[in-house]
Amino acid sequence: MIPLLTRSPLLIAAAIAGAIALFGTITDYRHSRRRDLDRVSLVAWGKVSIFAMIIAIACLARGLHAAF
Repeated sequence: MIPLLTRSPLLIAAAIAGAIALFGTITDYRHSRRRDLDRVSLVAWGKVSIFAMIIAIACLARGLHAAF
């Protein structure tokens, strides 16, 4: 029996995008609660996490459809 992740590389992409979304959410939370207001971020982590979550959901749906 072939493992599920090797059947569809989209599932691996969904896992990576989900990890990026989780990292972006945590970073955005920490950035919004910072003590030094002069330390700004060069990356809009809220937008990164939303975009990564959309990609993760789309890859997961396509990957599960292709795997079964």
